[in-house]
Amino acid sequence: MSLSVAILTYNSEGKIEEVIRSIEGIADEVVVLDSGSRDRTLDILKSYGVKVYYRKFDNFVNQKNYLLSLATKDWVLFLDDDEVLTPELASSIAEELKSPSYDGYYLNRLTNYLGRWIRHAWYPDWQLRLAKREKCSWVGSEVHESLKVKGRIGYLKGELLHYSYSSVSDHLQKIDRYSTLFAQGALKRGKRFSLLKLLTSPAGAFLRRYILKRGFLDGFEGFVISVMASYYTFLKYLKLWELERSESSNRP
Repeated sequence: MSLSVAILTYNSEGKIEEVIRSIEGIADEVVVLDSGSRDRTLDILKSYGVKVYYRKFDNFVNQKNYLLSLATKDWVLFLDDDEVLTPELASSIAEELKSPSYDGYYLNRLTNYLGRWIRHAWYPDWQLRLAKREKCSWVGSEVHESLKVKGRIGYLKGELLHYSYSSVSDHLQKIDRYSTLFAQGALKRGKRFSLLKLLTSPAGAFLRRYILKRGFLDGFEGFVISVMASYYTFLKYLKLWELERSESSNRP
């Protein structure tokens, strides 16, 4: 079975070379969809002979489905621009594709946050990323997209190393971006602001990460992750309220 590796990029110079190196030997094709990088991302990709296409970003579902349409091989492995395959995972993929037993596969993602590998608050983190090209598509909202596969799903050994945020500022910038996308999408779908959710959901998000997922075992970093989850939840509902108010004030 032949394999396309599909990657979205935007100012991805930090880890993209390591990502490309981790798939050498298993990828028959690497397809990258960029949304306007201004750093060295494109130069790095071109030095590896990678196919790079451009599409203006609107949301992750549309972006990833367009990326899927660019792939030409039997199977597609979707990676983010900061996700690196361990040798064990690369070997698992290569061996499984010699005689696949399923139509799609979950990969277990292990995240590095502020220099620490997070083995509780964000782990295990099974991500459906490998699938037969003709049996998969991306579905979901503007923020919470997921890969839908028609058929049976299996699990692979090895870990997908995720180098999530380079700094606290980087994390806050993504929270700001993702909370805006959530609010815009929710308003578009007719979802209304709830004061009850604004007051209770942030606390629930914190407890889910810190207590239920045992983020306290990840030390100070686990505490920060839990606080950030709470802040993101608060901010997305606050922005929905702001958009609703703005929409109401513009009506005649």
